[in-house]
Amino acid sequence: MRKLILFILGSFLLAGTAIAQTSQDSWDNLKQVQPGQQIEVVEMNLTSLKGKFISHSAETITLRTDKGETMVERDNVMRVSVRGGKRGRNALIGLGIGAAGGVAAGLGLMERETGYAGAVAGTIVFVAAVGAGVGAAFPGSRTIYRAERLRKGEE
Repeated sequence: MRKLILFILGSFLLAGTAIAQTSQDSWDNLKQVQPGQQIEVVEMNLTSLKGKFISHSAETITLRTDKGETMVERDNVMRVSVRGGKRGRNALIGLGIGAAGGVAAGLGLMERETGYAGAVAGTIVFVAAVGAGVGAAFPGSRTIYRAERLRKGEE
């Protein structure tokens, strides 16, 4: 029984790493962004610009910030991220981490006392629900472009 619980615990912890990654070094990924969508552009000097996407060309990206319309040269862009859209995924990750924490707490209860199966199950459900709630509270962001030279460690 204990090996089964440890296997389940390990499965939950590894669930977050199973999310597929896409190639982020293509400037063409900016075609996915809709005008008006919230984005963050991080420049090579680590200046962060947050605003609404307006457009992009082969050499620039344009967004509307609090200070007005801002155009950033492609050579100065380190990363472009789109805000939001990950609450469901974050809730599932939180649920998995919470359930794993609940299993660990339940194992601690089972080590000390016998006959507390209901308390163990309640602990797992409660901690998993808290984890799901915390995960859903963070919308997150998705990186759609990252400068290739930084990914390969050339700078």
